[in-house]
Amino acid sequence: MSASPRRTGSAVLGILGIAVVAGLMVTVGVAPAIALTASAKGTTGLFAALPEDLKITKYQQKTEIYAKRGTKPVLLASFYNQNRDVIEWDDVPATVKNATLGAEDPRFYDHGGVDPLGILSAVVNNVVHHSSRGASTISQQYVKNVCIQEAELLPTQAKVEAAYADCTGGIQRKLREARNAIGLEKEYSKQKILLGYLNIAGFGGRIYGIEAAAHYYFDTKTKDLTVAQAASLMATVNNPNTLRIDVKANIPANKIRRDYVLGVELKYKMITRAQYDAAIKTPITPKITPTTTGCAGAGSAAYFCDYVSRVVQNDPVFGATSAERYSKLQSSGWKIYTTLDLTLQAKASTAIKAYVPARSPAGTDLGAAAVSVQPGTGHILSMVQSKRYDNSGGKGTGGKSYTATAVNWNTDETYGGSGGFQPGSTYKTFSLIDWLEKNHGLYEVVDGSGRTIPAGDITACKQPTAPYPVKNDEAGEGGFQTVMLATEKSVNGAYASMAEKLDLCDIRDRAKELLVHRADGEDLQYRNPSSILGTNEVAPLTMATAYAGIADKGNVCAAIAIDKIITSSGKSVKVPEADCHQAIPSSIAVAAGYALHGVLTAGTAAADRGATGSAWGFAKTGTTNDAIDTWVVGGTTKAVTAVWVGNVGLTAPKQSLRLTRGFPYCNGSSRASDTRHCVWSAIMAANTAKFGGDDSWPQPESQYLYGQKVAVPDVTGATVSAAKKTLQAAGFQVKTGGSTSSDSVPSGSVVSTDPGAGSSASSGSLITITKSSGPAPVVQPTTPPGTSVPIPNVAITMTLSQALGALSGAGFTNVQLQSTPTGANTCRVLAQDPAAGTPVDPAMTQLTLNVDGDPTACQQQQ
Repeated sequence: MSASPRRTGSAVLGILGIAVVAGLMVTVGVAPAIALTASAKGTTGLFAALPEDLKITKYQQKTEIYAKRGTKPVLLASFYNQNRDVIEWDDVPATVKNATLGAEDPRFYDHGGVDPLGILSAVVNNVVHHSSRGASTISQQYVKNVCIQEAELLPTQAKVEAAYADCTGGIQRKLREARNAIGLEKEYSKQKILLGYLNIAGFGGRIYGIEAAAHYYFDTKTKDLTVAQAASLMATVNNPNTLRIDVKANIPANKIRRDYVLGVELKYKMITRAQYDAAIKTPITPKITPTTTGCAGAGSAAYFCDYVSRVVQNDPVFGATSAERYSKLQSSGWKIYTTLDLTLQAKASTAIKAYVPARSPAGTDLGAAAVSVQPGTGHILSMVQSKRYDNSGGKGTGGKSYTATAVNWNTDETYGGSGGFQPGSTYKTFSLIDWLEKNHGLYEVVDGSGRTIPAGDITACKQPTAPYPVKNDEAGEGGFQTVMLATEKSVNGAYASMAEKLDLCDIRDRAKELLVHRADGEDLQYRNPSSILGTNEVAPLTMATAYAGIADKGNVCAAIAIDKIITSSGKSVKVPEADCHQAIPSSIAVAAGYALHGVLTAGTAAADRGATGSAWGFAKTGTTNDAIDTWVVGGTTKAVTAVWVGNVGLTAPKQSLRLTRGFPYCNGSSRASDTRHCVWSAIMAANTAKFGGDDSWPQPESQYLYGQKVAVPDVTGATVSAAKKTLQAAGFQVKTGGSTSSDSVPSGSVVSTDPGAGSSASSGSLITITKSSGPAPVVQPTTPPGTSVPIPNVAITMTLSQALGALSGAGFTNVQLQSTPTGANTCRVLAQDPAAGTPVDPAMTQLTLNVDGDPTACQQQQ
């Protein structure tokens, strides 16, 4: 049976209790610090105001972080100063109510916050029997526990210890505690006070509240505690350090105290004799079930969990100071629902573990990280890396073969990350975007050769830069080529040529518009021309965010890890916003995406083209000098993934990933530099399987394909040197082709250009100059005039040059050429008129040849 509530206590009895305490203080020579006044109705002016922090609803509670599997939330981790799960009255069984009263305050329902009879009884026992029995009521102990809870939230250990001493010692503290206990009883019912005590009481270590204690010590819920278990737990509260049963040596002492509690329960008829006898005989057999605090127990999602915790600690939306934000993380009782998709997370984790082992090959110190972001929302879908998460500094986190770290390589330094990694050619995308914004086109031709660019030819904020020696990554990449091809093949020399027509500050600004920033928090570097090739150290999450902006046609969103936060009372908490906005014009983003699609289908990321299935995809690879760091960034319109594989550089010198072998085979290679492709492909295949993607991508506007059209200057009759200067000044690339006879232009001067004078061509286009070879020599016919001969067969089998030679040899010099392009530009004769074999007089006949390509260009080439 349980104790029946009887509110026979009153504030007057409470005053009597205080008077007893005050009298004892006088006896030992200590004057009370406060005066007591009472009214006839039992209302005390002294106890009229209850301190705000004593409100029963205020507890330190666990903050829990959730990911999702499908639509179901799944707990990742808990954070707490005090491991507490708050319960309601209906979840508290009689076994617990009785054990609490038996252990702490059997007259709980008979006093008004302070128990005068209990005080007198304790005095007698302490003086006569030399007992250490206390006289604090449950209400007084609630007050003390609130004080201790507030102390534990203080920012320094020294302040915590000072406040704790103030909460637990001193006569003035006892008087204040008694005063507040009486005020508490005036404000709340006995039921609420008892429930509040059960939720706030400490049970040893960081275990607070009966529900957390039931789980930790017996792996059960409060409502299922037996008489013996409840008594054992409430016995612990008396002195947790010596009575907690997760220490085997404490179990005998706990049993003594437990049996005492059971005896009080029997004495006050809270339990029957049969219940008492059974409980006394029950051995104490704890089933310790720890609750991990922090992210260590979150498995492959531990780094993401760590990132979420740092978002709470860093973002001002959660509080004005870091101390306030940390306190909320540790004690607010929030349920933080995140954007992480556990299905995609598991597949990403499998991929990175399959190709980049946690333990690097001997003599190397390599790592990998990958993160996926959703365009249009900024939601982080998955976040993995090759080494196990461990923030304890324990085994595996150091030495030459470490397999664990607390550093999150996916994020910025202030969010638990490293100082970042050079992104290599993935950074070229921002030069490409500025190129397009400056009215250049993808099919403009630039010089892709490796060379030293003279000082001042590249500017930074309109200021000249030093000479820049640019090298290509592979032999044979140089020469004049379109920007489209240079992007597909990632040609450094071509991008240096583009930079000559741009400004490094503008390229930096394009990157910043897409939220690119250094991982170490410093400003983006831009004064060195090499910055166009990706020398700023950034985090993978930053690059994924920027490329997601391209995938969403210029609409960029800040990375978002937290979907919503709900308090223990069911209210919503304001969370960081994605701040999605149009960072670059959609037409520019479409053109950039068009070029990056070529990288995936026919360029340096062609090994990954199957990852997006039937969905349109785009990508850019990056490889830093000596392949110290390697990247793939890209995706679809629904998901974007950034993968970095490179040197961590903590325990071994940095090495070229091209020379580092011994990795699981990726596309037939065991080189570390190739693993990025298999990791990216596996992750993007999973993303595409879930989210799909648009089947197509818009065609760029003509101006972004061909740039501004410029009229080709007429340089006919000029010297080759003068013609080149004129054409280059107009923005064209120039090369010298062959020569042709001319009766009007002196030998060695320019007779024509291709494209021709007055025609429109894209800025940067290649103009081919043809020189005059002087008047054409007079060709004597090989057959007498008036003689008919069959026309030679020159169609299909001959190129234009071969055909003209054959016809000339037969006496046919009057030949009209027509362009009939097939797109292949083979320069072959496709048809002839009159037909082959027709007998005609060569001197009187004009032949027409249809040529596959531009006849003038074909003659120059051949």
